[in-house]
Amino acid sequence: MAEPTVPNGTREKSRRGRMILFGACLLTLTVIASVSLSVLSIRGKEAQLVSTLAKQQELMANSRTEVVSTWLAGLAEQGDRLINADMFRLFASEVHELGTDLTSLLSHTQQSQDAGMLAQQLPMMRSLLGEFASYAGFSSGRIVNNHGQTYIATDASTASLSPLQAEYVRSVLHRPVPHYSPARATPSGLLMDIFLPIYPPQFEEGKGTPVAVLMLSRMVSGKISELVASSPLAGKGHRTRLVQRTADNLEEVAPWLPEGLRKLSLPVPPAEESVIPFAARTALDGEGMAYSSAFKVPGTDWWILQESDYAQARADLEEHSRTIIIIAVLVTLALALLIGGLWWFLIGMENKQEAKEFKTLANTISEQKRLLDSINNTIADFIALKGTDGVYRYVNPAFAAAVGRPVEEMVGLDDAAVFGFETARRLKKSDELVNFSGQPVTVEETIFLQSRKYHVLVSKAPFCDAESCEGIVSVFRDVTDAVEAQERNRRVVRQTVEALVTTIEHSDPYLGGHTRMLCALSAEMAKAMNLTDAERATVEAAANLSQVGKMFVPQEILNKPGVLSEEEKTQMERHVEHARDVLKNIDFDLPVVDAIYQMNERLDGSGYPKGLRNGEIMIAAQVLGLANTFCALVRPRAYRPAKPVDVAMEIMAGLSDHYDPVVVETLKTVLRSPAGEKIIAEIPAA
Repeated sequence: MAEPTVPNGTREKSRRGRMILFGACLLTLTVIASVSLSVLSIRGKEAQLVSTLAKQQELMANSRTEVVSTWLAGLAEQGDRLINADMFRLFASEVHELGTDLTSLLSHTQQSQDAGMLAQQLPMMRSLLGEFASYAGFSSGRIVNNHGQTYIATDASTASLSPLQAEYVRSVLHRPVPHYSPARATPSGLLMDIFLPIYPPQFEEGKGTPVAVLMLSRMVSGKISELVASSPLAGKGHRTRLVQRTADNLEEVAPWLPEGLRKLSLPVPPAEESVIPFAARTALDGEGMAYSSAFKVPGTDWWILQESDYAQARADLEEHSRTIIIIAVLVTLALALLIGGLWWFLIGMENKQEAKEFKTLANTISEQKRLLDSINNTIADFIALKGTDGVYRYVNPAFAAAVGRPVEEMVGLDDAAVFGFETARRLKKSDELVNFSGQPVTVEETIFLQSRKYHVLVSKAPFCDAESCEGIVSVFRDVTDAVEAQERNRRVVRQTVEALVTTIEHSDPYLGGHTRMLCALSAEMAKAMNLTDAERATVEAAANLSQVGKMFVPQEILNKPGVLSEEEKTQMERHVEHARDVLKNIDFDLPVVDAIYQMNERLDGSGYPKGLRNGEIMIAAQVLGLANTFCALVRPRAYRPAKPVDVAMEIMAGLSDHYDPVVVETLKTVLRSPAGEKIIAEIPAA
């Protein structure tokens, strides 16, 4: 049949296709450019926003930090006016000379002359400290010696120093500069301690060590609220927070909260770290995200934290992003409309030409259908098309003739009506596999048509168009003659095996009984190990023929009652070579010869004939090797009586380097099963 000519309009269609492709590429490039420029613009705006916000927070934090530092320095200066008085210095220096025993100072026990004079001055010093604390706005105060003992306090019922306060006293003595404790919550509000060193009267700047520490406590709730109050210049959504570090976490100092302090989930910065970097993180109140950064107040464990609401800070960025995206979409749509208009114009010009081409194409399809029908009508294979509902939509004449129905009657039937329910059930499984995988599937089936048995090779493939799959195409190839020839060959092999087994039994009665037990035991082991059908068939056939090579070993060696010499042992081990020579030309269609050849190999390489090791010995040979050794132990031989089963298993347990533990455990399991007990029970009769 002549090849159909290319329609004249095809070249126009190709040109139109190239133009559409060009337009699509141009549109794609426009989209990519729009997206890229939009992303770059948005990212640039975001980087500018982040940079500006970080600088703004840094400026505001530095300003607040200076205010806090000035306030703290003012508190320290107030305390300095007290501790710089010579009277306080002299008193502290003399108390320092008393050491750790302040009993003579604080009680009415017998006192030395110096201690007595100091005790007389103590009420006056306590009064002066109280007046100073009241005048300067401190809630309490105390003087502590360098051993952490309080000997002057504004409160009569002053409690001992807390561990944290004692640590600050030691810090002041070690590094004599003002120290400020973290704020702590009290029923009256937030309280902060200030620790100042007290020097002896003759103290010179840079020389000497403190003799005591002045600790002043001050309520700071109102002042902290004032320090962190929002500034009108900060902008909407901006907040100032005071954060302090305690022993193991960070806390927000929040006088407006009932508890006064709130633990934070921020990581605790190192002691030497003075900045918590600017970043977007969870807001301190736990509600949403915020941009924040913090700067440490020098000489304290306080940080001034500046926080800007994430959504409000990015409001301008979101508006900018929307504007950029709208512009990019409008540009893309404009170009798409231009390309669409051009394509529509081309479609209008070519519709008439396409109608002519479709008519030519219909004629070509009709001619090709006639060709395909003529081919299908002459093919001997059964060809059929089934819909998704399992009903035949088409069958070729060869299929209809085999079924004994006209082609027209076959259309509309299903597999159950053609083959019967059981065959239809099997064929349905392969149909489901094709539908599930979407790939061709080939299976072997036995079917009956008009009381005749067919062995067929069924190839199935999905029948799909550009959109979906509408059914399954099946080709049934009759392989009955080949299958029957293969079956005849298997019968010949089976008869050959039976003849060889009979020959073994006649040559040596011990080997005959051994072979029957080996066959039964190894078959049960292969079954228990869930080996494949091919592996189980290999084990069974190899077990029957495993002793065939021993027919060629001299009887005086086989039945020798004593230990074999090295030469006799070599002759005995050659039985595997004899077995391979006898069996190598028989077509078992299975690795039977290899299994027999390897069954005397051991995992540690001590076996024969090749000294194979673990990983080189096939599983069928491992099963046969273990079962063969066990059968040899529990059955009598010319040179020894049979060993009990438990003794044999103890011997096997001592050969762990020879056999796979999984195979040994399988043997134990089989021997405990009813089938294994039956095999053992038949040993005396063998």
